[in-house]
Amino acid sequence: MQFTSLAFAIFLPIVFLIYWAVPNKYRAFFLLLVSYGFYMTFSAGYVLLLFVMSLLAYFVGLYCSSRSLIAGVMIQVGVLAFFKYANLLPGWSDSLVVPVGISFYLFKSISYMADVYKGKLQPEKKPVFFFLYLAFFPDVVSGPINRAEVLIPQLKEEKAFDYDRAVYGMRLILLGLFKKLLIADTLSRYVNPVFETPGAYMGISYLAAALFYTIEIYCDFSGYSDMAVGIARLFGVCSMENFKSPYLSANIKEFWERWHRSLSGWLRDYVYIPLGGSRKGKLRTYFNLMITFLISGIWHGANLTFLVWGALHGIYQVVYRFYKKHCKWEMPKIIGVALTFAFVSLAWIFFRADSVYDAFYMIRYMGYNLSPLLAYHKMGMVRQDFYLIIGSVSFLFLVDFLSLRMDVIKAVDRLKAPVRWAGYLLLAALILAFHLHNGTSQQFIYFQF
Repeated sequence: MQFTSLAFAIFLPIVFLIYWAVPNKYRAFFLLLVSYGFYMTFSAGYVLLLFVMSLLAYFVGLYCSSRSLIAGVMIQVGVLAFFKYANLLPGWSDSLVVPVGISFYLFKSISYMADVYKGKLQPEKKPVFFFLYLAFFPDVVSGPINRAEVLIPQLKEEKAFDYDRAVYGMRLILLGLFKKLLIADTLSRYVNPVFETPGAYMGISYLAAALFYTIEIYCDFSGYSDMAVGIARLFGVCSMENFKSPYLSANIKEFWERWHRSLSGWLRDYVYIPLGGSRKGKLRTYFNLMITFLISGIWHGANLTFLVWGALHGIYQVVYRFYKKHCKWEMPKIIGVALTFAFVSLAWIFFRADSVYDAFYMIRYMGYNLSPLLAYHKMGMVRQDFYLIIGSVSFLFLVDFLSLRMDVIKAVDRLKAPVRWAGYLLLAALILAFHLHNGTSQQFIYFQF
């Protein structure tokens, strides 16, 4: 039951109304039942795995010691590795299905156990709140990877319905639908054929596909995150903001502070810093950066393309650190933004390609024929899609630019009611029209991770 499905459009209002109708003391139990039911629509056979992993982390937290922590983490990492990489082992069928959301709820679980062991967090004694923390339906499938110290207290507190918070959430959901259904799904119509059969295209088609995928993956994943955060707001929960205008970053370090912030923060706190961070000299810092980003690549999947993607970002980080330390010239921000966007886009080619060979093939022949008209016809571009892409992406970057200076979602309050509602209706009509034009909504990209 995707956030973009008709079933979810029926499911959410019913859950919302019942949640605020039941007494405070029963709301956590109700949300837990709803969350497990929601998860079963994706992985009915794996809901027991979610329960068992939650049970394991709950008891490790209660009786935390170095041995129990190591055992708990090893079991959960082992389970994650099995589902992600068992297909590489001889004799295993490649039909093993990875449980949806397993990376996200196990990362939340590992961070909880580690924080309890370090004394940063008191163990949660009431199972309902801990189990709900891992299974909370807005973020169980693809994050954000909320920390226990932020989410659990909000799940426990008695709440009164907050109209303004709910309106804020609905606006985020609308923005997420705009990103996903208008932009990401439209771009995927042109991205997928090029990456799936690169030999059938040439030149600027590769450049266009790489650029389109750079925008697609951002709109797809940040669209999901906007909806997840917005849905949580409907239930009085402030989930963390997962994206902050990443493609306007002036350097690669800043990019990772704004892209998938919950994952980058998790890798920093539970991989990079335990390795020694930047505390043990320059060479060790570079080594730690490379290991952290290689782990990020491996986390995304068993394909060598993800490892190359992670290695590239590790190299970017090392080069940037070296540049900052040894170069006195301060790069103009606009050049920094353009270079960061270009290098990130290059890495996305490996992330999306079916093989490293395909990625290098596309890069090698990217400049072979630079006729925009040829690419337009070769990719089968529809005129209305062309205008939609130009208009909607321009609007997206305007919103991202303004978001660096203000809370754009909150700023909508300054508009008069007729203008606000005209905007809502126009956006909803565009979303519906292009959703029908594109056909069935593409599955969210990060569901596979």
